[in-house]
Amino acid sequence: MIGPHPIKQILLETRAYWDHEGTPAHVRENLLRVIECGTIALGAEMFASETESKLVFHTCKSRFCTSCGQRATEAWQEDLEAILPDVPFIGITLTMPTEFRALLQQNRHLLHGVPAMGAEAIIQWAKARYGVRLLVLVVQQTFGGLLNFVPHLHVMVSAGGLQESTNRWIHCLKFDEEELMRAWRHAFIAFLAEPCKRNILRCPASTIFSGREF
Repeated sequence: MIGPHPIKQILLETRAYWDHEGTPAHVRENLLRVIECGTIALGAEMFASETESKLVFHTCKSRFCTSCGQRATEAWQEDLEAILPDVPFIGITLTMPTEFRALLQQNRHLLHGVPAMGAEAIIQWAKARYGVRLLVLVVQQTFGGLLNFVPHLHVMVSAGGLQESTNRWIHCLKFDEEELMRAWRHAFIAFLAEPCKRNILRCPASTIFSGREF
């Protein structure tokens, strides 16, 4: 039966499948912290008065924890609402072709540069198309709904932009999906070109990189 903490129960029951040297150390560490969250394993604080006392267990603070991660997400959303200007935004998803997923999975350090590269592709497209500067916020997601490795970018983009030549805010820009995807593809190919030339990528046999569009 699933108890009050189903994620902990699932992790405990499947521990033999992930708690070994074949799993990346940072993944094992976070999963173990989720299991120990809110238990004496992480320590506790005792609060007491003359008549009552309460033991409060420490939490894991992992963003992967369904409890701690939720609180961190809500705090992040509140910070964004305070920081972002009060203008309309639209959502854009930049997907990664299947042919390059294995390459990124074996060269995970490349993922650190993908969000900035994706944002810059959109920024440069808007500058060339409309002569405006956009507000762009990127959230990278590496796993899909089935917990499979499907890296992609969720991008929040201001629906308008600042035209620096006139110092005016241009409202309701039209975002052409085909042009944006073309800009994203060219940017990603250029992003991979340098490490390929330096021959520092671990390339799976199924990956063929020829420099052409995908």
